Amino acid sequence: MKKCLFLNNREPYPEDIFNHLSHANVVWYQDNSGSFSLEKILETHNDTEILITTFMNLDASNLSKLPQLEFILATTTETSYIDREYCHQNNIKVVNTPKYTGASVAEHAVALMLSAAKRIVDFNTKVRSGDFQLFEHQGMELSGKKVGIIGMGDIGKRIAKILQGFEMKVKYSNRSQLTTSLGIQTDLNTLLSESDVIFLTLPLNQDTKNIINFQNISQIKKGAILINISPDKLIEFNALKWALEDGKLSYAGVDLLSEDEKYFQLPNLIITPRRGWYTKESFTRRIKMVVETLTNYLRNF
Repeated sequence: MKKCLFLNNREPYPEDIFNHLSHANVVWYQDNSGSFSLEKILETHNDTEILITTFMNLDASNLSKLPQLEFILATTTETSYIDREYCHQNNIKVVNTPKYTGASVAEHAVALMLSAAKRIVDFNTKVRSGDFQLFEHQGMELSGKKVGIIGMGDIGKRIAKILQGFEMKVKYSNRSQLTTSLGIQTDLNTLLSESDVIFLTLPLNQDTKNIINFQNISQIKKGAILINISPDKLIEFNALKWALEDGKLSYAGVDLLSEDEKYFQLPNLIITPRRGWYTKESFTRRIKMVVETLTNYLRNF
């Protein structure tokens, strides 16, 4: 029987989802109160063979606390928080949970765009304070506007498909050559300079970290809207700060993973707490995929 450790400091999972697996002894640690101690849990359960986890600081120092570890099942699509080099050196297999979001994240990205373009947050805040004279908050009509999608994977394609209904003109940049009826491929610099709305839909790696930075953010069309539903570190913070304060960007929307309060001080920034995926349908798909992945792994033993 494999000793499994389920670590989760975010939205709680039903703790009966693995009950039918006779070859797994699963210990659950779910706590989103802020008192979650990763290091203490790992030290207490140093005989763990299978680790099931969401976003955690799984660097070499923490992973080394589990000398018998052989398999990491990330309940996320993103795995940049796991030290892949350490795992490779120690024969630890890492598997993610891809495409569980379905339409949820793409819909959330478009919702951020609409909130920014139509100044929904500004209107809501001012009206609640009794101010109905909101002439300083002028919105953007989206029909006919140019959209740039950076990363034309599953989510990027879903966003492009939705935007067709708004009669927006889609261009995209992608690591590899890609032909699709949903838009026209172009280079990153052209995309930045021409787009009225820019979407980031990329995984985080050495090539994509700070893909929006001081060197290229100045190329963005003045007054554009920037939407990021991917890892925070795709955007260099100080570049974002400058662009919003300078008015280079009229607005931005981020589905933020970090709890860094420096984002709270930025003007014209809509923040959601990494919950773009969090719908009933998406959560159900995620649970099903995690259970299937663990089941398939255990079949080999």
